[in-house]
Amino acid sequence: MSDPIFVPAAIRPSSEQLLIQTTRARHLLIEANAGAAKTTTLALRIAQALQRGASPEMVLALTYTAPAVQALQTQLRLIGVAPAQVAALRIHTFESFSAEVLKAIEGPGVQQLMSLEQVRPYVLRAIERAQSWPDERYPDELAMTAPSEALVEGLLQSFAVLKGGLRIEQQAWEGAASPEQAEELACDYFTLRVRGAYEAIRRGGHPDHPAFRHEGDACYDLARALVGEEGLAAGDASPLDLGLALVVVDEMHDTNRAMFTLLKGLLQHNRRAAFVGVGDRDQVIHSQAAAEAGFMGEHFEREIGLPLRLPLTASHRFGATLAQAAGALARKPYAAAGARATEVRLLPAESHALQAQFIARLAQEHLAQSEHQELRLLLRRPSQSVLIERELLKLGIGYATQDLRPFLQRREVLLVRGLQAFGIDDYSGFVDKAQRAQVLEALMLFSGAWIDSTELRHVDAVTAQRRAIDEAAAPPDGMRDFIANQVLRTASSFALPRLQAAMELLRSGGLRAFSQGFMQALDPAGLARAVLVRREDILQVRDNIAQLVQLVLAEDTSVADAFQLLHALAQVQQRQRGQPRVTLSSIEAAKGLEFDHVLIPHLSRGEFVGEAGAAENRNLLYVAMTRARHRLTLGFNPQSPSRFLIDAGLLTEN
Repeated sequence: MSDPIFVPAAIRPSSEQLLIQTTRARHLLIEANAGAAKTTTLALRIAQALQRGASPEMVLALTYTAPAVQALQTQLRLIGVAPAQVAALRIHTFESFSAEVLKAIEGPGVQQLMSLEQVRPYVLRAIERAQSWPDERYPDELAMTAPSEALVEGLLQSFAVLKGGLRIEQQAWEGAASPEQAEELACDYFTLRVRGAYEAIRRGGHPDHPAFRHEGDACYDLARALVGEEGLAAGDASPLDLGLALVVVDEMHDTNRAMFTLLKGLLQHNRRAAFVGVGDRDQVIHSQAAAEAGFMGEHFEREIGLPLRLPLTASHRFGATLAQAAGALARKPYAAAGARATEVRLLPAESHALQAQFIARLAQEHLAQSEHQELRLLLRRPSQSVLIERELLKLGIGYATQDLRPFLQRREVLLVRGLQAFGIDDYSGFVDKAQRAQVLEALMLFSGAWIDSTELRHVDAVTAQRRAIDEAAAPPDGMRDFIANQVLRTASSFALPRLQAAMELLRSGGLRAFSQGFMQALDPAGLARAVLVRREDILQVRDNIAQLVQLVLAEDTSVADAFQLLHALAQVQQRQRGQPRVTLSSIEAAKGLEFDHVLIPHLSRGEFVGEAGAAENRNLLYVAMTRARHRLTLGFNPQSPSRFLIDAGLLTEN
């Protein structure tokens, strides 16, 4: 007797989708291409389980993000699953499910901190504790300058990598931490020590539960309990024994070690449950969150079992031309469902400046038509936006940004603008209090300065700085006294000579001396290393200032006149308030989204690179290309195109 087959409303499943929907297998992994309706297919598989008689409470769906939870619920309703059944299904992020399990074990009382503002005091306390340990063997490694918001944010991002990968828990070290151990973990010793102090504070000495959790901590804590000596995964009475009939994971390529540990525990304690995971290993671009393609590959086979693998190849997002290029780049079969046509256009330009001009004109053309809505410019590195933004502003084209700040508002650019203003004693380029405050914050950050005020000595360093800057930024001439009496007077011995040398070059006004000596005088990477912890952030500071120097030189005028133009462009940018039809963003921010027109610049040799290796760079380009619906434009230097364009079959090798 055959199973009753769920017949969806609103859609007609493809043969691939129907096979995935109806196949019975203990472990099923769906190797899905970008745009191939992964979430809809997973919804069909869940609906089939309900059709076979599983109650909604016997189905658990896990996702990477809260929007993915909502997307799965939407697709379930769209294909005709009753709203009451959708509401009864267990659909969670890994984090929210972990929090629910831990609450059942621990009971109430664990504070959930949602914002950076809430968690910041604990990170600051951890920094102070790490720096004051009496038996510290490497005190020089902990000699970070005055703590800042940027430092706190960078530390939390580094903690997330260590926790998501269970990297410390997988080591077999003996004795106290060392710089060599930090190097093995791909972090710095300062981060490792502060992380230890932070976890001690977070756990609070309570025997049953921690004092608080921040984003990612619930999944981490549950994973630690599963692999720890307390043996939460062992025994008959486990909180993971939920009587499940089906466990599914969406966007499984974003899985990290902590999530995978939870998944293993669920399958061990629900042995009658089938498992279906869907993902695209070529979309693994979250190595900074410890995601690994191996959790859909060798790790799964070794630690859980040999799965049945089924493909989901046909894209519903774009047409055959783009499907062919994406398949060639990723070296896998790719098809296009339906008759949608996607134009792939090449944009050769012999220089970055010329490429930026071409892109600005394309944006102008895009806004002049109504057929296509959003133009999304996807950048490998934030510094690549500088010349493009200048050309957009010169043409009066408003634009929005996502996951990156407009270049004139980046901390390191504000640092240089502030040094130039102080050098010539002219602050007219910063017309409102918010702008002046941002400049002073940037100066405090990179100078390593601290607030020397008897009135503010009773509050922590970050709060003292915020209050002092708020007062100094109110009148336009308040910047002068603050820079002289706070920034330069209390700057670190490392930063002060660099700031003074840079100011001298900015004050002199000569382009030749500026071009030849500014980067060496300021030493932006050195300044950043003294106050930031993530290598990626440090390199971004260096690259953004290098691009700013090129921008000043391109104006072919005096340094003072070039900075006047920058101030004027900043005012234009502020008045425009953004144009949602033109957006510049990182590729990471666009993952999971789609746009009518996608433009990817800087696809020349040596430019589409970052801290990741070649495999992740390829994955990033694959993700970027497959965001397009109707048009994809690729910018490159015809004299040195990226190898990726050749691999995608878009250019022939000379």
